[in-house]
Amino acid sequence: MKAIDHFKQNRPVHLARRDVFFERAAELISAQHNAFPPETKIGDYEEILFLLRVARQHARFSIRDTGSNETDEQFGRFINLLAGNVKAVLSMMNLKHTVESDTSFFTFLGANQASVALQAEEYQRRANDIVRSIHNTLKLAEGPYEQLKVDNAAASSEEELLRYEKAHKHFHEQVKEGKHRYKIAPSSRKIAHF
Repeated sequence: MKAIDHFKQNRPVHLARRDVFFERAAELISAQHNAFPPETKIGDYEEILFLLRVARQHARFSIRDTGSNETDEQFGRFINLLAGNVKAVLSMMNLKHTVESDTSFFTFLGANQASVALQAEEYQRRANDIVRSIHNTLKLAEGPYEQLKVDNAAASSEEELLRYEKAHKHFHEQVKEGKHRYKIAPSSRKIAHF
């Protein structure tokens, strides 16, 4: 009796979760970029980071054989890059919040309130620059991502396509209803190496 490779068997489900979570993260990033005035909220970027971590995890799970799914592996590295940039945005926003809420270290430096405000603005500017960069990178990825989905569909059997569509619909509904959150293993939080 042949052993079952669960990663291969469940590839359509992993692809569906990867795609739904990546697409939702991309929507949220676009909404942040298009907001006027631009406002970067920590909670929004924590949600985006969660979505990208799940997408990254399932990108890894969807790879049938290392080296034989080069485009899938490249996409996984792309998700990893986005997650790293989102972490940088969160870092800048946390630093801004720290500067605004705890000025005691500026007292140590002998700085005045104007210096504190300038430092907070600088962190906000850096966060906005990173958000703009993320958005531009996502725009570049639209065509290749759509081609990746077409290629994955072409390489799938009819049964795998049906499983993908069913799983995609289910995960999309979960995200839409806000029932998509779950605890991610600590090892998956690290920047992944494909």
